[in-house]
Amino acid sequence: MQAVASGRLTDCGAVYQQRIISIVSRRDGLLIAGQRESLERDGYLLVASLLDEIVLAPMRARLDELVYQTLVAWDANPGQDVEESGVVNAKLGLSDPDFAPCREHPLLAEAAVGVLGPDWHLGGLELRAPLPGCGHQGLHPDYFPGHRTHGPWRSLSAMWCISAFTPENGPLRVIPGSHRVDRNPADALPLGCEMGPHPAEVKVVAPAGSVILFNGADLWHSGTFNYSPAPRLALTAALLRGHAPVDDVPAGP
Repeated sequence: MQAVASGRLTDCGAVYQQRIISIVSRRDGLLIAGQRESLERDGYLLVASLLDEIVLAPMRARLDELVYQTLVAWDANPGQDVEESGVVNAKLGLSDPDFAPCREHPLLAEAAVGVLGPDWHLGGLELRAPLPGCGHQGLHPDYFPGHRTHGPWRSLSAMWCISAFTPENGPLRVIPGSHRVDRNPADALPLGCEMGPHPAEVKVVAPAGSVILFNGADLWHSGTFNYSPAPRLALTAALLRGHAPVDDVPAGP
């Protein structure tokens, strides 16, 4: 890892502005029938431009600072173990008010009820920020081995595009419908390698403020290379079947 230049990666002095966002509660009608069918059939759904810049700016400022401080720590201790080389991964607090829009948008509740059933809970909120020249992964479902191809979903991932997802900056790629197929889709490739491109893959390109809903547990998906000059910021809320363990319930204000 190269030494971090002095100063921040970006200007983190954005003005924090208050905006009222509805708490998570089911509100029918945010997803039309075709979107619900697409989510179930393809295993993913892009809903574009749900959060505007007033909402995104304070989150982006916080995450830019988090990425910068992580790089400083890596530079100070280059031998430390990291979860994924060249990628900043971080778990964020479920009670942090700055990230409430990514937890509490009512669309998430409607989608969760549709694929998980009436009993579900928020299991976590995580940053994934691939640095320039990094971020590519092999195709995988999060629950492998042991992914399922039938029955109710076990989880719903809601990946918020804090940065715009472009073809160059490491967007999510998915294999539509692969959550209902037993076979590893890479088995059909000449070398059977999950790292390479797949003829059925879709790279999900989206404006900032969009959300990508997908079956992270069972859909074959991965990150891709970030060829841009800046980290690509995404926050993923994990919605899980069943009631939250007592220790996971966010504390009251």
